[in-house]
Amino acid sequence: MKAQRQNPMSFSEHGQKTYRRHSLLRRNPALSREAFSTHYELTHGPLASSQEGFRQFASRYIQNHVERLPDDSEPVFDGVTMTTQIPRDDYTKGFFNHPDYANVQDDERYLFDIAKTVSLLGWEDVVLDGPTTRFKALLLMASAAFTQDGLRAASRIVANHLDVKTASALGFSKGAFSYDLLVEAWFNEVPARTDAYREYAPRGEGLPSIFLPVREVLVYGPDKPWIGANTPDATASSRIPS
Repeated sequence: MKAQRQNPMSFSEHGQKTYRRHSLLRRNPALSREAFSTHYELTHGPLASSQEGFRQFASRYIQNHVERLPDDSEPVFDGVTMTTQIPRDDYTKGFFNHPDYANVQDDERYLFDIAKTVSLLGWEDVVLDGPTTRFKALLLMASAAFTQDGLRAASRIVANHLDVKTASALGFSKGAFSYDLLVEAWFNEVPARTDAYREYAPRGEGLPSIFLPVREVLVYGPDKPWIGANTPDATASSRIPS
């Protein structure tokens, strides 16, 4: 089926813009990328989603695990968490302000380089409404510089317009952040994604784009309900390895 272009915004079932919180994660330098990814998926994800204070604000929780870059360089981020926010008056008030957040902070300090981890809000814009695939990429850049030319082979494109004023180091303190656009793109095969990576390689002056090939993991959402803390899939040990 041919992908269809959408109007420049996405709405929730409540008729409001769809807002998401995006946490751009840098691993603790003591961890390998493999150890980070395993703990992020099997321990941190279940731990966070088991918190009532987390689910109170997020209707959908996705992890994006950054894969090896085509040129074998070190990625700027190792993972990106995306949580679809439940509609409310003030999106800046959320899990970070809830008492349950204390239950995950030890694990965050184990898993992340907090000073290099940024969290901020944005609203969703479905640019190309087509199917998702296994081969996903994230693209951080300045919105004024964005064109779809490098994403001609993408089956689906979602642009997340970031509110840089909300940027913080996992909710602890304000931090400067220059990128105001986070694009999600899906491809039918790895070579097409690699071609897009080369298209967006930093060139010349201006804010350099950041292209991250990722593996998407849906932790929970409307199409995969959270099944509770007492089930095998949700009881991965939250104990921090010694």
